Amino acid sequence: MGVSILNWHRSGIDGLAMDASGVALVEFAICLPFLMLLYLGSYQLQDAIACNRKVSTTARAIADLTSQYATLSPGEADTILTAGGQIMTPFAAANASYRVTQLYTDTHGVTTVQWSRAKNAVARVTGTVVTVPGTMAVNNNYLIYSEVSYNYTPIAKYGIGGAIVLADSTYMSPRVSTLVRLQ
Repeated sequence: MGVSILNWHRSGIDGLAMDASGVALVEFAICLPFLMLLYLGSYQLQDAIACNRKVSTTARAIADLTSQYATLSPGEADTILTAGGQIMTPFAAANASYRVTQLYTDTHGVTTVQWSRAKNAVARVTGTVVTVPGTMAVNNNYLIYSEVSYNYTPIAKYGIGGAIVLADSTYMSPRVSTLVRLQ
């Protein structure tokens, strides 16, 4: 009788070693965390890219709208900046800062701030010297310069990760006249 129990015991261990019925479940359990991380990471990357595109679109729209005025009141400038928040939808407008500035490059090639308006940011100081890309710095010329930055927080729901600052700026020439007067 002792021999038959020993034989059963050996065949049971050998049988378990050869049994492959749970292998797929074990492999799935090992792969699941990696697959979830890959899926959530790709979602966050897509969301960040979409937000960055909104920042670029907003900067362009603010410069474009401002350049279509010959004379602009402070209220109209603020309305244009507020419209930037609408363009940022579905991303929270409160996380963005907007600034529009008119620059003037004099006959010596020095570019200075003529006027500036901002929302959720500090306006540039009139008379401050600004560096402009070489191709944009044309003597005796005005430019509209818009800047937008956005504090993007990945996986904000779960409190993981810090904010990433997404920013873009655009230079545009006034369309209706040589300059946009802020009155």
